[in-house]
Amino acid sequence: MSPSPRSLPPLSRILLILCLIAALFSIAWVVFSGNQVRELTLAAGDPEGESYILSQAIAHVITANNPKLHVTVIATSGSDENLKLLESHKVDLATAQADVPAGASARAIAVLYRDLFQLVVRQDAGVHQFTDLANRPILLQPNSGEYYSFMELATHYGFNLSSFQLNFVSNQQADELFRQRKADALFRVRTLNNEYITQVVQQAQGQLLPLEQAEALRVHHPTLEPAVIPKGVYQGNPAIPLTNLPTIAVPRLFLTSTRLDNATVREITQILGEHRREIANAIPDKHAEIRPLVTNFKRPSPTAGTGIPQHPGAIAYYERDRPTLFSSVTSFLIKNAGLFIAISTLPAGSLIGLWEWWQRLKQRADERKILADQYVQAAIQNMDIETNLHPQLLQKQLREKQNALEQVFNQAADDLVRENISQESFRTFNEAYKTTREVLERCMALASEELLDHYIKQLVDVLQSPPENSVITQEKLNDILKQVETSLIDKEISQESFRTFIEAYKTTRDILQNS
Repeated sequence: MSPSPRSLPPLSRILLILCLIAALFSIAWVVFSGNQVRELTLAAGDPEGESYILSQAIAHVITANNPKLHVTVIATSGSDENLKLLESHKVDLATAQADVPAGASARAIAVLYRDLFQLVVRQDAGVHQFTDLANRPILLQPNSGEYYSFMELATHYGFNLSSFQLNFVSNQQADELFRQRKADALFRVRTLNNEYITQVVQQAQGQLLPLEQAEALRVHHPTLEPAVIPKGVYQGNPAIPLTNLPTIAVPRLFLTSTRLDNATVREITQILGEHRREIANAIPDKHAEIRPLVTNFKRPSPTAGTGIPQHPGAIAYYERDRPTLFSSVTSFLIKNAGLFIAISTLPAGSLIGLWEWWQRLKQRADERKILADQYVQAAIQNMDIETNLHPQLLQKQLREKQNALEQVFNQAADDLVRENISQESFRTFNEAYKTTREVLERCMALASEELLDHYIKQLVDVLQSPPENSVITQEKLNDILKQVETSLIDKEISQESFRTFIEAYKTTRDILQNS
């Protein structure tokens, strides 16, 4: 008969009580964690845009299929703001154009659909091709990815920022300016049959222009793809446009960051892949034209040129049918059961081969740890930075380090999926990866600030020692401006830094003109 609790020594009774309390606490914590709802935030762009409407449907279906995940969709000005919110960890999920530069922590989950470059001009503006837009007032949305897309086009055709009169306004303001003939064109990156584009071309005397040379643009911008705006897509009779128009497409990505755990991302990816009909049905009837977009959901291509790695949780779903080491061994044992029965009847001396096989399995485990340690070391090595360089050369070095770091991450994630390294080892590597990434990001920000200071110093030098000839002075200012525009396009400085420079540039120009 086992002793009763009262017959135990006092210390043993105390230990027993503590164990019971710990067990009850553990059970309560498991129950609490199991019932806890995970709150996620999704940055999705303009409330009237396809991205926002589709995101609301996705959020609804995620919660419907997993009540422990609650996704709140927020409106933003567009891709640029979405990516900044994602990088600053103010949101957990985001949609964005693939050609807009993302932060180092961004991770791809899926491609949602393709956006198209759509250039609309007033019918009486005398604009027949992109090159006719020089010195014309053009409307863009503020803080959206459309600015990057427009400048990709402009640079390709030999223009720079000062070649146009760019106005950053909302859709409502753009509509008013367009109707009042205070703007000659507006540029949008939207899906076909977009409601806003339809309104402009049907009711505001807007006309779509062809945008050619997509294949040439892909040389420097591999995320871009050739596309066509079909004849009559915005109106059948009379047809708008009158003929098929060549244009350029860019994927719309569904993104998260390295902060979101693998299990949650895998669940979200699975819902995107297996519940498309539910997502389509969750889109309101007044936006029924958006429902076909769900057929475009797919895995991001590693050769798409986005530079954004896929999240390991998404990879785990996409490669769910790839056999793992455990399933391969199990399958082998099942298929060869008779062989192992026969082996078991052999003399003991004949089982040496089995012992060697077991030793090889043990060696395999050691190799997994060595491989994980190599990944940690490879990540840390990217913090070895030569800082005594010109800001542009420093940024080039940092970008190379960032690319190398992302390659290491992708390789480690791939080996995790293939079970070449363990989950625990990957978590250790991930800490080294995040630390290195943050160091590189801080160095990149400092280099960007130094580059801005360098450009502003050039303005100060012109101001302090102006040439006698005003034409030469303006040429010098224009040359500095072109350098800064190139740095903006090459992502060496941010839009905020560019605006700071423009203010200094205008001040310098005005002082020189009035002196």
